[in-house]
Amino acid sequence: MGAQPQAADLKGSVRLGNYLRRLRTGYGYSLRRVEERARAEGGEIDNSQLSRYEKGICYPSFDKLRVLASVFNVSVQAFSDVVDLEDYEELKPTSEDPEVLLEQGHDAVRAGDLGRAFACYERTLEVLGQAEDRGEVNDRDEMVARARVSLAVALGRMGKLALAEQELRAALRQMQHAGGPLRSQALLNLANLHADQGDLLLAEMEAERAHAFARSEGLLLLAARSLHTLARVLADRAEHGAAVERYHEAAQLYTESGESFEAIKVRINIGGCFASMGKPREGIRLLRAALGEARFAGHRRLEAQAWSGLGEAHYRLGDRERAQRCLRESDSLAGQAESKFPDLLFFNAFYSWKMAAEEQNPTREKIAFGRLKVLRSSLERRFAEVDAFDAFVERRRSDA
Repeated sequence: MGAQPQAADLKGSVRLGNYLRRLRTGYGYSLRRVEERARAEGGEIDNSQLSRYEKGICYPSFDKLRVLASVFNVSVQAFSDVVDLEDYEELKPTSEDPEVLLEQGHDAVRAGDLGRAFACYERTLEVLGQAEDRGEVNDRDEMVARARVSLAVALGRMGKLALAEQELRAALRQMQHAGGPLRSQALLNLANLHADQGDLLLAEMEAERAHAFARSEGLLLLAARSLHTLARVLADRAEHGAAVERYHEAAQLYTESGESFEAIKVRINIGGCFASMGKPREGIRLLRAALGEARFAGHRRLEAQAWSGLGEAHYRLGDRERAQRCLRESDSLAGQAESKFPDLLFFNAFYSWKMAAEEQNPTREKIAFGRLKVLRSSLERRFAEVDAFDAFVERRRSDA
């Protein structure tokens, strides 16, 4: 979690206040009931204090946030993520048409502008909430569920895993008496979150169920996405040969479905698998081709991801100069202020750190290590480089 501001220095956060109110009302708690629950958790938050938090008048201290996290069964990181999202408030479109807003969000995702996508999806939910207040139903529940699932995808790709999981679970509650493709898609997105958190067994089970449903119903796109997730699980287990087979199946179905964005992503993943299998030259060939496709289509996230993959592949070939150039190209794309990709920035810093250590350049090594520490504090997603860094830090702490 990022550094917490001192409570005395803050006027409060309207977004955090609204989030706390939604948590409280979702549990059916009164302000006084939260006060009682806080005391049971070993903390003190009186009802007037909570009321000020909810109104955005003042900001809870870190100790108060820990108590509230226990009361509402959420992570403290979720509160930090909520405040971070205030930066995207000004990106909200003004449209009143939920279908238009959803499509704008999808376009933003494909362009790699996740902050704008988040703002579009959140605006969709606002518009639908206003329609409910006016008594306009018109299949609102399904539309809300679609918006929540899309919002969860954007949050997940932004690294806000706790908030993404909450949105998916809210969507699934809304669809608890319904089956169908949307529910399966929500479960599949939940599988990807489990994979992000390192629970590969649960991710595999949920993806297999989604794949079985997709095959039985003849749903090409859902089948492709479930195969994509299964391939990712295999790659995370370092079963790269089996992962490549699944990725190829997914790519074919994506192409048949006309889903070019995901097809490019799969080809990047295949290139990365070849590099990890000890075939970096083949990986580089595939990654360069995918990079060209991503650049032509204007997919910033995928372009940055391809450059990262090329950086790793050149590193495995022993060409550190090219590796560093590729990682810098990725950083320039992944670090753009309007929507950063912290997972790619961490990945790039990790290989820069390794190369600096191997070249016995203590200054560069120290800079890269410091960057990794800062990025790790706000990174919820787990992958091999994160685990390797955590293990190193733990060993150093044990040796101290």
